[in-house]
Amino acid sequence: MAIFLALNTFGRLGIVQQFGITDGMPQIVGVALVAMVGASFLLACVGAFFLAGVRARLNWWVLLCTPILGFVNIAVAIAVIPEQHIGAWTVMDVYLFNGLLPLIVFGVLLKRSARAYFGITRPAVQAKAA
Repeated sequence: MAIFLALNTFGRLGIVQQFGITDGMPQIVGVALVAMVGASFLLACVGAFFLAGVRARLNWWVLLCTPILGFVNIAVAIAVIPEQHIGAWTVMDVYLFNGLLPLIVFGVLLKRSARAYFGITRPAVQAKAA
């Protein structure tokens, strides 16, 4: 998934570099928005993968941030890429890679059997002394 997201971000940066951005926004701001949101979404997905098996109360927010960042990534892509250059591939890219893929992957990672297959294990709970 991380490879798809990295290629996704580089593809969007290529579209923005080649065709420009929507009117009313400076070029550097559009490129920076696409790069920052894409990189933060990628890092949140990778971090959530590694933190899915760690038992801690503060790790749930990373798992929660991934779908939220996915939808922010969708909004930035639609807002920054010029309307005449949004085609079928861009729409499929937006909905599949940023909407459905993170939800499916992290839904699967929440299952114990999938975490065991990928080697993500939770530390053994120590029994309390009586």
